[in-house]
Amino acid sequence: MTFLSIVITTCLMCAHIVTCLYCVKHASIHGGYSALDTCKINKNRPIAAAAAAAALSNKMDTSTQPNNLTFDLTCKASSSECQDVSATLSKATDIISEIFQFETPLAINASYVSFCQEYQDCHHDSKYASIGQAYPSISYVMMDNTDKMTRLYPQPLLKQYTNMSVKPSWTQYDIEAQFNNEINWYFVNNDDPIQSSQTDFLRNVIHELIHGLGFMTSWNDDFYQALLPLFDSDKLEHFITPTLLAQTDNHQLMSDYSSNQPFWGFVEFPFDKYIHHKNTTATNVYTPFTSTTQQLNRFSGSNTTFRNMVDLANAWYNSDEYASSKQLYTKAVTFLDVLAVIDNEPLLFLETSVNPFSSGSSLCHVDQSQYLNTTEYLMVYLANAGVDITRLDQIFPQGPVGPKLLKVMAALGYKVKNSSSNINTVRPSLSYWAPPQGLVGTNSNPSPSLSIDTAGPARMPTLSSTTPNAGSTSTHQSKSSSSPAAIRYYCYPLLLCIITTTLSVYI
Repeated sequence: MTFLSIVITTCLMCAHIVTCLYCVKHASIHGGYSALDTCKINKNRPIAAAAAAAALSNKMDTSTQPNNLTFDLTCKASSSECQDVSATLSKATDIISEIFQFETPLAINASYVSFCQEYQDCHHDSKYASIGQAYPSISYVMMDNTDKMTRLYPQPLLKQYTNMSVKPSWTQYDIEAQFNNEINWYFVNNDDPIQSSQTDFLRNVIHELIHGLGFMTSWNDDFYQALLPLFDSDKLEHFITPTLLAQTDNHQLMSDYSSNQPFWGFVEFPFDKYIHHKNTTATNVYTPFTSTTQQLNRFSGSNTTFRNMVDLANAWYNSDEYASSKQLYTKAVTFLDVLAVIDNEPLLFLETSVNPFSSGSSLCHVDQSQYLNTTEYLMVYLANAGVDITRLDQIFPQGPVGPKLLKVMAALGYKVKNSSSNINTVRPSLSYWAPPQGLVGTNSNPSPSLSIDTAGPARMPTLSSTTPNAGSTSTHQSKSSSSPAAIRYYCYPLLLCIITTTLSVYI
């Protein structure tokens, strides 16, 4: 489940104004969420470049250039293969650095390891294989002063806001990226043409790094999945919400059904500001998802501690917010019903053809049918194996990052080099989020009264209904595989991974 835990850290007294920083650290899908470390505030702290280079094989390798994407690589493979990995990572970071004018250097902590040995992801299947993931190392809870919405700003994006007088003490890495060394990869320095059984490493890396820079949504069905065991079959209808915001010290949030459940509301990512759905009553009118977030945050005033999960589930089931979240779910699984809208321009259809909704595929990619064979091919959720960027560049000479994707990235806050006049970098006024006075579980309300709601169909689940399914949807594809494969990209609100499928999709 994807629920956020935040922590209040150092408070900086400046001109009698106390500024406190809240943040959430992200972690690998294989290891769950790590404990939150202190996120110190530092005024006008200079940003250091990446560390010095080290040997390749099983060690750290660093590419360093000012204000570019850089990487450290931990590689567990042969020396020659590690050279191939490093060369491809270097090419990917060069491509992205040639497109965007970063305000500071951004560092990637990359690893190339066996997912079976490192993460016990050893499942075998002819259709799926875990091949990689990338995600921001940390995000900061910020207030967007233009619409008064709370959003999680990934560190690489927040680093673009150089006018902030008070900055976090940035973590060493901005993006974490892991790739599976058991996949039949095609690397940039391979003189032979790509084979139908090979997966283009360069294309995968660029796709994932774009996610890591902020092309991701907080909307998911994790809250639905958490409540589902509390209801009889078919009683709870499918819904989606943004990610839940919660206290650090509640480590059993949504997992221990009998424990107290604080509700602080929902929080978006910056990209969610631009996600809209078609209006059912008017043509060419689009409604922002943020308006639904605002509605959902009215649930229990975003300031309630429920006695247990059953009370939370019953209150949600009987609420207007539940009805609103169900309606938005319908939009999220209706073909061509959701778009990214920039400056009132409908720009990109987002992926809504996956039904039922799939957190990691839905909404955080562009529509497969509309863009696979266009300049916007990079961020579709299914890409075909046996096709590399060299071939794609012959068809789309602009490169892997299409003009519409460039507009989206500029709207998030990145500067585009050599951009046309219709690409505008948008950096709204931000301030550090602070909990409202009286928020449950904080110093101003440490022992709130508990909310009890027994008037509903939720009940404590039986042991059988809470037992996790055996196995995994992520499975292994060996390097010796000769069957054609397509690449299925998954992006999670807090982590982004890829799986490989045997579905054939051709360009």
